[in-house]
Amino acid sequence: MRVQEQTTLARAASGFGAALHSGNETRITLRPAPAGSGVVFRRTDLRAPDGARLPDAEIAIPARAAFIADTRLGVRLRNAAGATVMTVEHVLAALMLAGVDNAIVDIDGPEPPGFDGSSAPLIALIEEAGVRRLGAAREAIEVRAPVRIEDGDRFVEAAPAAGRRLDVSIEFPEPAIGRQSAALRLDDPADVARLAAARTFCRLHEVEAMRQAGFGLGGSLNNAIVVDGARILNEEGLRDPNEFALHKALDLLGDLSLLGAPLFGQVRAHKPGHDLNTRLVCRLAADLAAIERRVVPLEGGKSARAIA
Repeated sequence: MRVQEQTTLARAASGFGAALHSGNETRITLRPAPAGSGVVFRRTDLRAPDGARLPDAEIAIPARAAFIADTRLGVRLRNAAGATVMTVEHVLAALMLAGVDNAIVDIDGPEPPGFDGSSAPLIALIEEAGVRRLGAAREAIEVRAPVRIEDGDRFVEAAPAAGRRLDVSIEFPEPAIGRQSAALRLDDPADVARLAAARTFCRLHEVEAMRQAGFGLGGSLNNAIVVDGARILNEEGLRDPNEFALHKALDLLGDLSLLGAPLFGQVRAHKPGHDLNTRLVCRLAADLAAIERRVVPLEGGKSARAIA
């Protein structure tokens, strides 16, 4: 059986901008990484008391479920040494949408730049760097039995299905958002483009409370959609009629990538958020009866049985 190969970046590529929540001006650099390493963030700004660079073990934060530390308005990861990185979901979604399995993500601050609030600028960085194959077999996680996480009328669930599918629905009282849904296939280039371009959003009445809590300090109409009742305050309007649901799906994809491999199956969500998304990720990571690791065949091939 011929199988897909793991990938990484062909070379490094960097971008710079204000972080969405901290407001800090930060630089992100995407770098090649060896097969089997997955995605690892590195806090390059952290230093020892004498100013010396810290060893990688202290500044490296793997993008895996075991390192989830907080899910308020984004996902924060923390390593054993206490180093953290927040709002990682757009970076992880971009790497997943671009088909990059292994990458080092250097950031000179606690949070990556927000860019325009979507994953599209990050995918542009990946395209600038290029993607190369590594010769090792690509692994996937296949859903073998349904797993569901609920919170009132909210839920996120994964079920067996062919391919990789996301079905997301949302409901907000603001008429500008209302009820929306998005059914997406991650092997469809048109759906990938729609997901990548969908921007984060907030409601105007939430802004002051967020900032008092230390969030949204770098937010603006340049990196988020802002809604006030029936009005969208961004002059350019929406990029897609379902942009709100699409961005929730983008966040969900970024959170699912914390499994450490693409998830094959159907993920359905109603009113999702990082809290529910990461609870599903942790449940799947722990429930060996519900998932199976396999190598990914080339198109038209048959999947191999469990390899881990």
